[in-house]
Amino acid sequence: MLAAMTLCAKAFAFGAVVQYEGEADDRVAYFADLRYLLNKTAPDQLGGNVEVREIAVTAVYENANKPEFVHMKLQFQCPNRYSLDRARPGLSENRNAVRAGSAVSFRIGPGSYTLRRSDLKTEPVAESAWKTSSAPMLSKAGAIACNHIEIDQALHAAIKGKDFDFDAFGKRIAALGLPADMAVIGESLPSEVLEFAWQNFWWKTVLDGRRPDPSGKWATPVSQADKQAALETLRRKQQELEAGTASIRTGLLRSIEKTGGEMKADLEAARNADKHPDGSKMNKYEARLAAVFRGQPEEKVVELMGNPEFNQVAATRFLRYTRYWEKAGVTVYGAQGVIGGEAGGHAECFAEFRVRQDAKGEWRVDDVLVRADYQGDVGRSRVGGVCDEVTKARYGT
Repeated sequence: MLAAMTLCAKAFAFGAVVQYEGEADDRVAYFADLRYLLNKTAPDQLGGNVEVREIAVTAVYENANKPEFVHMKLQFQCPNRYSLDRARPGLSENRNAVRAGSAVSFRIGPGSYTLRRSDLKTEPVAESAWKTSSAPMLSKAGAIACNHIEIDQALHAAIKGKDFDFDAFGKRIAALGLPADMAVIGESLPSEVLEFAWQNFWWKTVLDGRRPDPSGKWATPVSQADKQAALETLRRKQQELEAGTASIRTGLLRSIEKTGGEMKADLEAARNADKHPDGSKMNKYEARLAAVFRGQPEEKVVELMGNPEFNQVAATRFLRYTRYWEKAGVTVYGAQGVIGGEAGGHAECFAEFRVRQDAKGEWRVDDVLVRADYQGDVGRSRVGGVCDEVTKARYGT
């Protein structure tokens, strides 16, 4: 998720370890892709009291009798947090917001699949009917999906240059019932989190030569020197993990540092753009919207842009409009991990209007943010068009 400038920079890869459970040799780690939070509400139900949000969750299994992983497109029924009260200026808050620990209504959506351990081939997972559950993993995944704006704001507020403020992020998500120490990592794709689990959680099993490998494709002959080097690396990594998940954090910070440099280059390219209230430069999409809406009343935004997603924090409101594009990909796995397949990806872009009260108590647009995210090169090629859609199509400029 990054500011849409020239749209050539790679997006941050944000994943989260939402659940880790089980006994030795039968453990499972659940990873959520925090970039992939899509609106799957049926067109005829948009603007209603409930919307359907989708989050990608990958379950990685240690047990030899289970798959390598199951990649699930989990959909949740989410009560709309706020609705615009047409009778008077203001927002009405729905007090039945989803929080971690609550029972959630969910189903497995299309595009879910299993990577079989026997031959490292994929097979589809059938879509399911709507069910209700309070299982910890589902409840936490539902809280992330249904509070996607809060999660997005928490992530970006935690990025401090090349650093990530884990404590500040934890404090924000704790308000949603999520664990304040929920691990945020720099991996999010199924192939990435598969290796993450074995390298960070079950490294001793790998070192002992006991990683389940019926296909024979994970085994790689190594020299004694390579084995000793791997042993030292794994021991050091485990010490770091025991010292406070330092290696996990280091990987995330490397991703932020790399992408931060790319974003800075994009900012420098926006020389003629307008500015945000904090003095930072706007990208071309933000400047386009700011020229039309800055200083305008909240009702004007809704009139021209349509019904948004609402959110409110203290004395500030946020009106968000989002566009998505998605294409499923097919991945082929081999001895060295991913070896090929058909490219897929998704692209997302949202425009968010920050609205505050003026001296007369009227809610007016104070700032505009436009951010984009993509996954895969195919999504990368689409993200500019998606941003054009969300910032142009609604008001015809």
